[in-house]
Amino acid sequence: MARISFDGFLDPVRRPRFIIWTCVIVLIIAGVMIPVLGITSTRWFCAESCHKVQDDTITAYQHSSHSEISCMACHVPVNSNPVVFILHKAEALGELYLTVTNKFELPLNAESEVSLTMTPDKCTQCHDVAKRDVTPSRGMKIDHAIHAEKQVSCPICHNRVAHNENFTLELKDPTTGEPNKKHSDFTKMKACFRCHTQGKTTDRPTGECSACHTPAFELKPKSHQAAGFTKAHAKMAAEEDKRVLAAGGSAWLSGKDADYTTPFEGEADAAGEGIGPELPKADAINYCSTCHARSFCTDCHGLPMPHPADFQKGHGKLGNANPKVCAKCHGNATTFCNECHHGASLKWKYQTATPWLKQHPAAVQSVGASACFECHSPTYCANCHVKQAGTTP
Repeated sequence: MARISFDGFLDPVRRPRFIIWTCVIVLIIAGVMIPVLGITSTRWFCAESCHKVQDDTITAYQHSSHSEISCMACHVPVNSNPVVFILHKAEALGELYLTVTNKFELPLNAESEVSLTMTPDKCTQCHDVAKRDVTPSRGMKIDHAIHAEKQVSCPICHNRVAHNENFTLELKDPTTGEPNKKHSDFTKMKACFRCHTQGKTTDRPTGECSACHTPAFELKPKSHQAAGFTKAHAKMAAEEDKRVLAAGGSAWLSGKDADYTTPFEGEADAAGEGIGPELPKADAINYCSTCHARSFCTDCHGLPMPHPADFQKGHGKLGNANPKVCAKCHGNATTFCNECHHGASLKWKYQTATPWLKQHPAAVQSVGASACFECHSPTYCANCHVKQAGTTP
């Protein structure tokens, strides 16, 4: 096995030559490495070479307010020494390999892991958070100082500021062929509720509207102001529940505990990354829960909502006791019940314009009476028909 020999340095005759050649080799390495490190740190190399096949990400960068900021400003440790800088470059070679071999996955940084682990000095080297009392957005009043105190790094909320996806993504995953997907925007309200909550708790920051919004801000979202929202909101809520479950969250509408009820620690880890890594996914937060408590649906409808699993067993008594409650969603309660019990359940096309009393003989003649006895006792028909006829059985 070859080994490095320093005999030339120890030999007085050969020492000068040894020193000269050593300097030459160091200069050659430096002459190669310095330009390479410089070129690979340019926006041209990142955008037009290394990540060229990932054009959606580059386009998002070009659409952002940081399009004139060097990639290295955010993606390399601030004031890193040469050793750290070179190690970072070596680590990035793995990404270069995936790019060249077309084995990278889309979307890149799917869960915004970079923003969740990015240290705040990447932002504060340019931005003075101490002087940023409130945000410039209309209707908002975000206290940046308290967030900084709780180790909420800037990118934990402002994850898309340097890669603004306000355009239609065009790429497909080279392995699966699936279309590229946009990332979650952590400045949206769902992401705020990774920490905030509407629940009564002392270990989480409040989700009260007045905590973040000015009095003149329109609290009701556009979807709630659209025509027909009252009729459509149940379906919208169910779809949101389904989306959250698919994202790995808990079903708020089913009454289960949501993932964001994890105790809020608000402490930085050893790497200075803040609380980002411990937060649940923004997509796992149910949008309805950001404004409404779990009891909101039940309080409005007057009975458990959505209907619990065993609701069908006793729903008849509830409907008879207070048909107006059913009518809130189902319109004419009598017609709604008939369409199910005297229609679909019997495999009979219920005629809404004709009272059931008049059409039920044709239904019995068509489908038989056995289906009737699933709800009615065998004497039910006789009690009515005999009394109507004025005779005894």
